[in-house]
Amino acid sequence: MDLAEIRRNNAAALMLENALDELSFALCLGKDETQIAALMSPNSKKLIPDALARLMEQTFSKPKLWLDQADGDSQGQGPSFDLFG
Repeated sequence: MDLAEIRRNNAAALMLENALDELSFALCLGKDETQIAALMSPNSKKLIPDALARLMEQTFSKPKLWLDQADGDSQGQGPSFDLFG
């Protein structure tokens, strides 16, 4: 599994964890929905840029480099907060 796929899977986990669709996810990040949709497409080979990956982690209270971990949630690193809970 390459970094693009790992980041996309973890970003999808963030969306699921916070019950967000792509539009809501994009709005939380202050990004355009089409940009997020292109990055999150299952067939996309585009890499979520480093700056956006760090923004996702910060926005959703994940430790730095969490999005790059192949087994993101199972690491037990840092708190996991439901943004809308």
